[in-house]
Amino acid sequence: MSPGFEDSGVGETGLAQLLGEMRPELSRFMLTRQCDPAEVDDLLQDLYVKLTSIGTGPIAYPRAYLYQMANNLLHDHRRGRRRQQARDDHWARDRAGSDLEVAATPSPEASAIARDELARVNRALASMPERTALILKLYRLEGMSQKAIAQSLDLSLSAVEKHLQRAYRKLHLLREELDGVSQFSHKEADDVRFS
Repeated sequence: MSPGFEDSGVGETGLAQLLGEMRPELSRFMLTRQCDPAEVDDLLQDLYVKLTSIGTGPIAYPRAYLYQMANNLLHDHRRGRRRQQARDDHWARDRAGSDLEVAATPSPEASAIARDELARVNRALASMPERTALILKLYRLEGMSQKAIAQSLDLSLSAVEKHLQRAYRKLHLLREELDGVSQFSHKEADDVRFS
């Protein structure tokens, strides 16, 4: 039995064994995709249960298969959470009425903050090496697959992945910086309001 996975009464398959070995790297994989750290273990347990309950034939690339399953599970989890939030919001609006309505136009302060954040994101993108920014644009905005990008730019797939990792790292740091500034701004605004 792999450490950290409960016994489901089903014999462990080769994929389930590999999942046990890959647990630390799959945890990091989910965390880099903004998964709540408190939910990672539950999602990996769900992945284990799914692996031991489905019948699969031989898989040519089992590591890639597990990464794809983890990614799909994370997307399914997020969609479920959004649906739940929409149901809860709908229920709250039915109970409370229009008191929960959000203003149709943002406040001047919110607009200024959004413009500042957009300018900072644009500066971060402009500071990236040209190829890294291009690969990020092709992948995130144009929707090209990593494999197609690698072929069109005559790069290896791992080189494309490394460029994307660099770009995501830079954007993640910017997001942390913006979140810190945003939380400070809101606290500052609260202090002014309640003084």
